[in-house]
Amino acid sequence: MKTTVNKVWIDNEAVYIQTKKGKIYNEKFAEYPRLRNATSLQLSKFEYDNIGIRWNELDEDLSYKGFLMEEKLLKNS
Repeated sequence: MKTTVNKVWIDNEAVYIQTKKGKIYNEKFAEYPRLRNATSLQLSKFEYDNIGIRWNELDEDLSYKGFLMEEKLLKNS
């Protein structure tokens, strides 16, 4: 399953991805201890590429595959 992610962003509760087709998926920080316990500044320091999202300071990675496999599609996308 190859998905192109055009945009990645965060808010106080989750990280979001938007695919090339315009679908938006999210992962809640509460589900990941390192992300749940991070400061807003730490959460804002992420990098992303064609396979996933990385927080170097927190030593945490989320793959896009995980967003899609668990069907975390937002209903309004």
